[in-house]
Amino acid sequence: NVIQMKGYGNSFVSGRESIDASRTPLWLSVDETYPGGCVLTGSAGTVIPAGTAVKVTKPGGAATVYTSTDSTSSPVVTGLLLEDVVIGNAGATGTVVTKGQYLASRGAALAANVRAAVEGRISFVEGV
Repeated sequence: NVIQMKGYGNSFVSGRESIDASRTPLWLSVDETYPGGCVLTGSAGTVIPAGTAVKVTKPGGAATVYTSTDSTSSPVVTGLLLEDVVIGNAGATGTVVTKGQYLASRGAALAANVRAAVEGRISFVEGV
């Protein structure tokens, strides 16, 4: 079986559009990532910012994305996205950081309940 990767954003070089980007460091350290990352879906061209919290149930599996206004009482968060993810026509892949130091003021806003679910694994560095 051959899987067609054309149309995926973020990870595959052939057949994707050119995107201009600037570099703003969001991570002081990335000590551990989720094996196989995750698959994200949505409208083509949508950008999911670095630091967005996600839940993944298996390596390379579909991700549940937590927004900054999430009100889930006890969210299960696998980790935070390493980089901005641009959704392609057929979705995108993302790297999920499960342990590291994150510059919180530079990346995606997190709901307090979501942030609490990853504290201890992710250290939030403020004011940098």
